[in-house]
Amino acid sequence: MGTRSIPGPRRALRALVMLIGLALVVPTMIVASTTSATATSTAIATAAWTPRVVPLYSGEPRMDLSFPEMREEFLDICETEQFNGYACITVGDGDGTHTGFPMFKCGWRKVYNFINAGAVVNNQYGGARVRLYNASQAEIASYGNGRHGIPNEILYATEWISVC
Repeated sequence: MGTRSIPGPRRALRALVMLIGLALVVPTMIVASTTSATATSTAIATAAWTPRVVPLYSGEPRMDLSFPEMREEFLDICETEQFNGYACITVGDGDGTHTGFPMFKCGWRKVYNFINAGAVVNNQYGGARVRLYNASQAEIASYGNGRHGIPNEILYATEWISVC
């Protein structure tokens, strides 16, 4: 499969990264100002799972979405014109936080630790679909343009994603 060049995605991606970065600064400042060691360790607990997509190419960062509102903002931004050509996927980390993956290069990708709260925004061109596959590489779901929830039973079985 070929690779497409998307006009201006880096500008939109930088805006998204800055938005999420700002949202992460405030909780960090609050945690830093707490005097209780217990409160600090609770506030910065690590995620139960670490969802991953391999490979992620240049301009396709793994986004830590620390609050449920950030997940919704990420999905909303992926539906905008600035993200035409992207397929964005979010999954839960098992602790109330989420991880997002904005992808625009075609190809197969291996996924790890996709456990719950899945969603996809397919904002690709020309009817391209986001396809999910199980370990045997049998297609288990396919999503056309728009925003879709991914049922947990599909997400649990997903081991591969094909974008484009």
